[in-house]
Amino acid sequence: MEFRKWISISLGAALLMSILNGCGASQTTPNHDSAADKGGIRSAAPASPSGSNAASLRTPAALDLTGATIITLSGSTVSIEGSGAEAEGGVVTITEGGIYAVSGTLDNGRIIVNAGSADVTVALSGASIVCSYGSPLYIYQAGTATVHLMEGTENTLTDGESYTFSDSLSSAADEEPNACLYSKADLVIEGAGALAVEANYNNGITSKDSLEIYDSAVTVDAANHGVNGKDSNTIDSAILTVTCGGDAVRSTNDSDETLGWVSVLNSTLTLTAGEDGIQAETSAVVSAGTYAITSGGGSTATGDDVSSKGIKAGTDLTLSSGVYTLDCSDDAIHANGNVTITGGSYTISTGDDAAHADGELMVSGGTLDIQASYEGLEGGTVTVSGGDITAVSSDDGLNAAGGNDGSGFGGHGMGNTFTPGGNSSAITITGGTIQVLAGGDGLDSNGSIEMTGGTVVVCSTGGGDGALDYESSFTLDGGILFSASAGNMAATPNNLNQPALSVGFGQTLEAGTYVQFKGDAYDFVFRLTGQASSAVFSASELEGGTVCTVSYGGTYSGESARGLCSGGSYSGGTVLAELTLETGLTSYGQTGGMGGRGDMIGRGDRPEGPSGNGMTPGGDFSTGGAGGGEPGEAGASGGGNPPSGGPGGQAPSGGTPPEGDAPGESGTEQSS
Repeated sequence: MEFRKWISISLGAALLMSILNGCGASQTTPNHDSAADKGGIRSAAPASPSGSNAASLRTPAALDLTGATIITLSGSTVSIEGSGAEAEGGVVTITEGGIYAVSGTLDNGRIIVNAGSADVTVALSGASIVCSYGSPLYIYQAGTATVHLMEGTENTLTDGESYTFSDSLSSAADEEPNACLYSKADLVIEGAGALAVEANYNNGITSKDSLEIYDSAVTVDAANHGVNGKDSNTIDSAILTVTCGGDAVRSTNDSDETLGWVSVLNSTLTLTAGEDGIQAETSAVVSAGTYAITSGGGSTATGDDVSSKGIKAGTDLTLSSGVYTLDCSDDAIHANGNVTITGGSYTISTGDDAAHADGELMVSGGTLDIQASYEGLEGGTVTVSGGDITAVSSDDGLNAAGGNDGSGFGGHGMGNTFTPGGNSSAITITGGTIQVLAGGDGLDSNGSIEMTGGTVVVCSTGGGDGALDYESSFTLDGGILFSASAGNMAATPNNLNQPALSVGFGQTLEAGTYVQFKGDAYDFVFRLTGQASSAVFSASELEGGTVCTVSYGGTYSGESARGLCSGGSYSGGTVLAELTLETGLTSYGQTGGMGGRGDMIGRGDRPEGPSGNGMTPGGDFSTGGAGGGEPGEAGASGGGNPPSGGPGGQAPSGGTPPEGDAPGESGTEQSS
């Protein structure tokens, strides 16, 4: 039976071109719950996100300006038609609830809202406000403050490099306000217009309560943090572009566990952050959009001792759908609690972990293309029940290590700090497709590994590492497993409920070499993504008492998708051995491994730099290196016949090496 197993999940990224045209579910300005008045400033955030609800796109909120107070800006002067606002010396103060339509240019002035607990809407309609000494738009008191961007208009807020805090509503001691658009009340930004915020002093947009951004196209360029909602930060059906020296999108309330969360859906975010891209003090939910995040200068940057993660949650992080491009010097996806990935398409390059959870890391769907990482997936426990995962890592591919990442900082190639996990750490694989090219261990658990389904193709190029590494047990009871190791620490599952083979090639095969396992009822072909001197293979099609022919080299006429071959035929290889299978483990040649045990000292958690590990990616990986292209008889030379009894003088279990073309003496690696 020809092996055909390659799942490719594709999500449409053409998402927000229709936002400003008003497609999707009908929804207007969200309702805000009433709350106790705190000095005239309401502090009611929307309900915390529960799960990963990716609703339909909103219809952009519309605003009727009938009866609104009209504020016209003209250089250094201001004219007002209507009630509730006054102007003096280029400063407009709004003192009553209502709608205020603002247009024109103010060269050096500001708008201040001081309306007690009344709701205020500032409708920007082609407004440009520059203030050299403070926040151009400062909401001091309001019930809910709404900044409505009138459809089809472009609006700009620009501040100076220093604030004077000279008015009675500002405080130099509290550094308040400290953002170009600053609100001490709940803040809503909505409408089918555009807003550009040039924050030269400190932060771009800040709400001391909740922040909600809907429908709009918002661009923020900030010296420090970009878009801040202290109690919560909600972004829905918006286009947001942030360039900043600190965090791009954040929520920071650490005194109430029901607050401090971030919810992003149906949006296009382009974030370039000196620190974290998205940072939630508690939980974060992101779904159904297009998200491009660069943090800390990107994956190749030399990181400082500061958190510069892509998406970070202080408790739990849920990613359910969307298209993500993450280029991060620190962890790309991080939670101090649990990480749940149920869907989405991810392209990840990181100087640290691609996805890290102090607690459980769970993947049940989606496509993860991890092109560069220190460790691919890391958690107290790692569970894969679905999805398509490809991981290139300079250290471990999948790592289960118990304990907490106390600092929340990965160290940019130094790994996350865990306390010893013991047997509570586990890697569990029940479905999905996993392909790993690791400079350290491929699958590494400080406790156990259990595989009952799915497809795993893993290659370890580390000299002191192996494709499989576990402390207590590896139970194999389903699925397809192919693991290849270049070093001397290769391990095999020690609790087998289906036949498995452990073979030593007697030499180091180069990346790009094909390896075939063929029986009467099956034909599995793999392409090495890195150098290997031994391999472990198991599939439910194997049966004890039957013969499996193992070959290497040759060519394959079909597709080889990152180690998995399908749709063609194998030819021209060198037969390594014809093995009669045991019901459990069948061994051939010298693997230089740990027998049935994993690495007992748990090497996966030690700090190790991202380079110098002998990693030679094959041509199937997007970060590719040596070994690309179609090999001929790769690794077939340097042989001669094995000594009597098989390679290394050890009789193979249940099999006899063919005459003539077997590799040379087992355990003698070619230099690489």
